[in-house]
Amino acid sequence: MTHQILLTNDDGIDAPGLAVLFGEVSRFADITIVAPTTERSGIGHAISVFNDLTLTRRKRNGKLWGYGLEGTPADCVKFAIKNLMKEPPDLVLSGINRGQNTGNSILYSGTVAAAIEGTMYGFAAIAVSLAAWGNENPHFDYAARFTANLARLILEKGLPKGILLNVNIPNIPEKEIRGTVITRQGTSMFVDHFEHKGKRNGLPAFRNIGGEMLPSEAGEDFDDVVLKQNKISITPLHYDLTHHELRIELGRWMPQHVMSELLELKKLQPNP
Repeated sequence: MTHQILLTNDDGIDAPGLAVLFGEVSRFADITIVAPTTERSGIGHAISVFNDLTLTRRKRNGKLWGYGLEGTPADCVKFAIKNLMKEPPDLVLSGINRGQNTGNSILYSGTVAAAIEGTMYGFAAIAVSLAAWGNENPHFDYAARFTANLARLILEKGLPKGILLNVNIPNIPEKEIRGTVITRQGTSMFVDHFEHKGKRNGLPAFRNIGGEMLPSEAGEDFDDVVLKQNKISITPLHYDLTHHELRIELGRWMPQHVMSELLELKKLQPNP
C-alpha cells in the first residue's frame, strides 16, 4: 500500500525548497501539495476564519502538481485534510523552509505551525528548515534527501501522539555535515528594530527590519548551538503548553490557600 504524504510550507507554492522536497518524497509516496499562494513566513499558527480562500490548481508538464491556497500554512493543512485528500495522510511534511526555525522563532514559524496542525489532527508530522540566509546559495538537494530518509523512518516507526519533529539543517555541502543531534528548543531570538518609513494615509508607518539573532546563552544540546557546529538538529516538539510540574505544585498548595481566604471572609461576615 502506497503511503500518502501531505506536503506544504510557508514560503509559498512556488518556493524551490518545496519542489526539491517533492522530487525526493514522490519516489516512495503519493503526494498531495497544498501551500500558500504567496509567502506567509512568520505568520505563526494563524488561521483564516470567515474569509474567502481562493484555490489555484498548479500544473507541471501538463499534469496536476499541487494547489495554491490563498491562506496560511495552517489553513492549507486543514483544507487538504478536510476537502482534498481522499485518504488521510500518513505524514505531513512542511518545508523545506529557507531560513532556520530554532529557539523562540519556532513560535512565529508558519513552517512549524503547519506541522503542528497536522499533529493536532492526529497525524505524524515533520517541519524542516535549511539555515540559508540572505544571498547564500541554498543546498536544498541534500536537505531533501535527508528529509526523505527521515520520512521513511517515521512512516515505519511512527511518532507518539501529539509530537512532531522540527528539523534544522546547516546550509553547507553534504561532506561538511558533522552528524545529527536530537536537540531541545533553544533560547535564541531575533532583535526587533522598527524603522520609521514615513507616513501612510497620513499616519506614521514603521517596519520591523531586525536581522540580528541573539544565540542561546548555554546548552550544548540547544538547536541553534548544534546548527553552528555544522550538525543537523532534530527537536521533538509538542503543542501542549501546560507546565505539568507547576500544575501539580499548584494542586498541592492552592486548595489550602483558597480555604484560608474563605475562612477569613467568614470571620468578617456579621452574625445573624
